[in-house]
Amino acid sequence: MPAPGRSHLALPIALLAATALLAGCGGGGGGGGEDATLTKAELVAKGNEICRQGDQKYTALQKNPPKTSAEAATLTQKLIGITNTEVDRIQALNAPDEVRPALERYLEAREDGLAVLEQGLKAAEDNDAQAYAAAQAKMAAGQVDRLKLAQAVGFSECSRPGGSSSGA
Repeated sequence: MPAPGRSHLALPIALLAATALLAGCGGGGGGGGEDATLTKAELVAKGNEICRQGDQKYTALQKNPPKTSAEAATLTQKLIGITNTEVDRIQALNAPDEVRPALERYLEAREDGLAVLEQGLKAAEDNDAQAYAAAQAKMAAGQVDRLKLAQAVGFSECSRPGGSSSGA
């Protein structure tokens, strides 16, 4: 139950705002796990496609905003699943040596974002708007770094702040 004087919609609204900063590229589609090493252009194209598909999934999920903390927690669980899949698929791409260090830094930042998203999930499950806001602020603070790390790889569709999913 929300604290007196706080709107019962505060946590779900905060969730929607945070998901605009959270999940990077989403999941689904794209290649992965090929034996042959990809060229940088192939890696970037496949990574961007994974991100576009994930963004579409995020957008679809967010068409009906949550109205309660329980709905916010359910939505966050789904967003975590999409983001985990997306990170796994990008990790499975056989990156060329020239891009691998930048890709590893980017994926590490995404894993850090997922940990913050998990904190937000716990806060939503606990109906703790203050803890949720703290997780949201922490996620927002890392957004520019995740975007720069995505761009260092060559990605243009990943971790974008203007999209519905942008960078857990």
